[in-house]
Amino acid sequence: MRGRLALWLRAQIDFGGFETKADIWTFVLNVVLVATALATATYLMFAAILANFGLLPYPFGTALGFGGSTTILIAASVTALLAWLIGTAIQEISLSRAAFERLSRLDPLSGLLNRRAFSEMLETKVNGFFVLFDIDRFKLVNDNHGYAVGDAVIVAVAEELKRVFEPAHLVSRFGGEEFAVLICSADRGDCSLLVEEARRSVGARRIETGGKPVAVTLSAGIADHGAGRSFEATFEAADRALYLAKSFGRDRTIHEDESDELLAPSRRVAAGGRRR
Repeated sequence: MRGRLALWLRAQIDFGGFETKADIWTFVLNVVLVATALATATYLMFAAILANFGLLPYPFGTALGFGGSTTILIAASVTALLAWLIGTAIQEISLSRAAFERLSRLDPLSGLLNRRAFSEMLETKVNGFFVLFDIDRFKLVNDNHGYAVGDAVIVAVAEELKRVFEPAHLVSRFGGEEFAVLICSADRGDCSLLVEEARRSVGARRIETGGKPVAVTLSAGIADHGAGRSFEATFEAADRALYLAKSFGRDRTIHEDESDELLAPSRRVAAGGRRR
């Protein structure tokens, strides 16, 4: 019995059965009806047995009237209180768990999706463009202005990316100064326009530092994301394109299709590594 109750409670929490007050009242009503019916049936059964053996201190009719109504009142009152307490407790646990799950999928500094959540959601998207952004010379920002300013830069870039890429697209912080976006569109022209708008808006923004404002630029690598292509393959293609954008002067965007045109044969092996 205890094990079944635990399984039931876990199921209610997992499936969000107590999200509103109405859900709790529905639960209370159902419990009260069942408990009252059982208590009344039990009382009547014992009253009938006692009456059969002449052990009732008052007539059976009185037992049915007064005793039955008293049993219903007490059973309903006690059960309603206990069911309400249980329901509110389950709701609090459910809401806390939902909040924890939501926070566990977000990057705490930028408020964007973290890498794990982004990768999971990417698997549900069929066609689009995967864009890998990297803040140019971010290490110099930390070295020259301190980590607090570096954090402010991360937040500012995240705000610009969220503004440009509306909720139809996915935006995440992959870690450090790296961001990833999935543009949910099959139009390469739209992709290019959005990426360039993001880079221009970031480049035009000034981050206050208490002294001279700081400005940063973004480099971007784009790869096609479609059915039959694994996340690892898409990421490597975008990472390679981003490496080239960094190598060819930064503050620019390169699509994976441009890699062979930009790389001299002698440098193709070197381009497979991570950028610096």
